[in-house]
Amino acid sequence: MLLAQCVLLLALQLLSCRGEFFSSTSGLEKLFETEVLLLAELQHYVNEISQHAEALQSEIDAIRVEHLNAADGIDDYLNNPVNAFRLIKRLHSDWETFEGSVTTDSSRSNYLDAMARLRGNLSFPSQDDFVGSAIALTRLQQTYQLDVPELASGILNGVKYGTAMSWQDCFVLGQHLYALRDYNHTVPWLQQSMQLLREQSYGSESASLDFMEAVVDYHREMGAHDSALSLVNHVLALEPDQRSHLLEARQQLEELITDGDKNGLLHLTARRPGDYHESREFRMYEQVCRGELAPLPSKQRDLRCRLWRSRLGYAPFKLEELHLDPPVVQLHQVIGSKDAESLQRTARPRIKRSTVYSLAGNGDSTAAAFRTSQGASFNYSRNAATKLLSHHVGDFSGLNMEYAEDLQVANYGIGGHYEPHWDSFPDNHVYQEGDLHGNRIATAIYYLSDVEAGGGTAFPFLPLLVTPERGSLLFWYNLHPSGDQDFRTKHAACPVLQGSKWIANVWIRERNQDNVRPCDLERGQEISLHYRDFD
Repeated sequence: MLLAQCVLLLALQLLSCRGEFFSSTSGLEKLFETEVLLLAELQHYVNEISQHAEALQSEIDAIRVEHLNAADGIDDYLNNPVNAFRLIKRLHSDWETFEGSVTTDSSRSNYLDAMARLRGNLSFPSQDDFVGSAIALTRLQQTYQLDVPELASGILNGVKYGTAMSWQDCFVLGQHLYALRDYNHTVPWLQQSMQLLREQSYGSESASLDFMEAVVDYHREMGAHDSALSLVNHVLALEPDQRSHLLEARQQLEELITDGDKNGLLHLTARRPGDYHESREFRMYEQVCRGELAPLPSKQRDLRCRLWRSRLGYAPFKLEELHLDPPVVQLHQVIGSKDAESLQRTARPRIKRSTVYSLAGNGDSTAAAFRTSQGASFNYSRNAATKLLSHHVGDFSGLNMEYAEDLQVANYGIGGHYEPHWDSFPDNHVYQEGDLHGNRIATAIYYLSDVEAGGGTAFPFLPLLVTPERGSLLFWYNLHPSGDQDFRTKHAACPVLQGSKWIANVWIRERNQDNVRPCDLERGQEISLHYRDFD
């Protein structure tokens, strides 16, 4: 009974702390180190007491198994979105419960004092981290059409990557999705939570059945009558006499299902008209990320692969044409693994939440939910690696790199993504003082890491998906030769499903690029105008 009560409390309590970790995998190592120290303090306390040893030791053992499994590959462990969510969830809520379980014990003082000291010096996730990691899991679920039971089991696209989620993990995730009014995703996670709870040794105890009754109310309020009825029948089968009050609820639910009742939050919160996430364009983007949309064979047959010889004396690079009009090309093995790792090391101490230009058109930038990553900017003269990136882009494109923005190194975290956008600025964009070099004529992306699953660069209108390949360079023009926006170049960073995605962005402005890409006598933008207001 004590164990059942303890695990139920784990699902219900939350911890408000500081920091942002969900938008980049780079900071998760700090959370892992935090949990290592917290685990040591809790073990010390458990060794001094006996009253709560059984309940607390079971939790310690479960976490330690994860740490031991992660020891052989800490990066693989932290780059898994399920593992990252569970790590954040434990530090966000479970450890607060451990503290609460000892507040009435006479030997608690040493433990609580030690915890207070640790909290002043260690990294803890914030509420934003917890919510961000929960949203990221549902983003992966939706984008890649993942099955909830498989995702909860640590299976991503049919591959077993990490430790399975507990019923408490699934419940807390469902609870937060409910708070976010994402009821369509709430229902399957609550269903998975209750299924896992049924499978526990204490799943038939009264405390667990009380909890299931509470979850019935969630389902009834949302209008998920089938899920509510399934739970009611399960509880009644185990305690028919003690739970006779549920007989009326069962009859009501059966009548609602028979009548096809559509009342409830699920049916009152349909997406608003004009919601971008319900648009044909967004569906195309998700299809490209899943590999379901690709250029027609007739458009691919003229594509070529060839060797491109650098004017700077480097060995020839392998150039692959990915699309002809607009031109999109990828150069392979442009930079080596040492330079890629050097750029990551340079960026790690300085990265912070990535921002986007404000839609108000006033030149300001702000963090946005449609772009979850962290980045840092550097002048190309920073070191040999940054200079090399500038030299290669300038050499390949012929563009004047004096008018390139600072290099931006970015890392994508749990389900990290950047929804479809243009790199070029709209006609009403306000250029700030000192930023008068014109629009972004071209974009170059260096992939600084491989990504095990997901994380591709998607062009929904072409349609084209580019898989990250460490050391390669992706290049395209954002503008027509007339200087008008080429709306076909709208692109996105697909959510990272497994792994850590590091890139380096190079944006080149149009000032003094006439010798390389002279302006056409005719504007020629009609070919892409159709995609400006695509629905």
